[in-house]
Amino acid sequence: MSSWFPTRIDPYAGNFVERFAHLLSEKYEVTVLHTMGDKNCSSIEVDEEEIDNLRIIRIYHRIASNRFMHWWLQRKALHKGLLMLDHIDLIFAHVFLPRAMQFARVQRYFRVPLIVMEHGSYYRKKLRKNFLSLHQQVIKRGSRHTSEIVAVSNVLRSDMQPLFPTTKIQVIPNFVDEQIFTLRETNPVGRKKFIHISTLDKNTKNPAFLFDGFLNAYLESGKQISLTVVSDQNTDEWQKWARLNSCADAITFTGPCEWEEVSQLLKEHDALILTSEYETFSIVIAEAWLTGTPVISTAVGIAANMTEALGIKIEQNNIADLKHAILSMVNGKVTFDKEVLRSFGMQFSKESVQQQLIELFNKHFIVYD
Repeated sequence: MSSWFPTRIDPYAGNFVERFAHLLSEKYEVTVLHTMGDKNCSSIEVDEEEIDNLRIIRIYHRIASNRFMHWWLQRKALHKGLLMLDHIDLIFAHVFLPRAMQFARVQRYFRVPLIVMEHGSYYRKKLRKNFLSLHQQVIKRGSRHTSEIVAVSNVLRSDMQPLFPTTKIQVIPNFVDEQIFTLRETNPVGRKKFIHISTLDKNTKNPAFLFDGFLNAYLESGKQISLTVVSDQNTDEWQKWARLNSCADAITFTGPCEWEEVSQLLKEHDALILTSEYETFSIVIAEAWLTGTPVISTAVGIAANMTEALGIKIEQNNIADLKHAILSMVNGKVTFDKEVLRSFGMQFSKESVQQQLIELFNKHFIVYD
């Protein structure tokens, strides 16, 4: 189960959760149960698919303007899904909000262990102080039914601790398929081709910082560098910005990509740039390291404690700092070993994370038995 999961409404929301389902289906029989409101629905609709050991059940329901009615429709959709399930041994859920009470209801229904893996960014101090009491109650009540909580990074675990002061939170990272994200052939010194991969969300990804920093480096380099931007969101605003700032020829905008395409793009570029204000993990950094690609990043997610062998850390909103980092790579003042980058990134490999999850599940299967 998950608060985020790809649907016909948004095929990219929570796609990393779907990858976890596929990963675990290599070892277990896995069923995904997900409900979603759809304004085009007049009644409950069930979408079911099966791929080897993976069964995905998406149940769509009408969206009601009345909050109580919407909750009742969502509850009705979940009940229909529960009737489609025969027997389960463990619930592996992702992201407490907004569906923590669904997780708790299914746990009570089957009376099996519930493990929740958290990816959400709403625990950071900036947002935590604005939590509605309802959100706090949902998390508190949901956690009462949870056997174990898992955070995807140490950064997220630290941010979660104030809301779970007496709960031990284990860290298991997101994963990257090492067979898809293979090592690049070259080990360039002067790096001129840069790539950014994100939603370009102004609240977290800070695209204005990215583009202003790149523009400054572009002009100072004698217009010798380029930037590819990969985003699953609308980029019209930033394409217009590039034209107004006379750098449209240097910036290429690309739509959403599958994992294989992302891997190839990373290997075709010399460095990844990340300018986020906050990340719980940042899967694109792990993907870059596995391909032997260094990163320029703010101190977020798994880049928070990044060493000089892995990339260059930059200060948030410091345009001169970003420009200097880019030009340091362009001029070959810093060098990186692709083998070192991949070796470090292998801690986020599919095989490594799968083994950590198996050990976690086995502990709770024994309790349940």
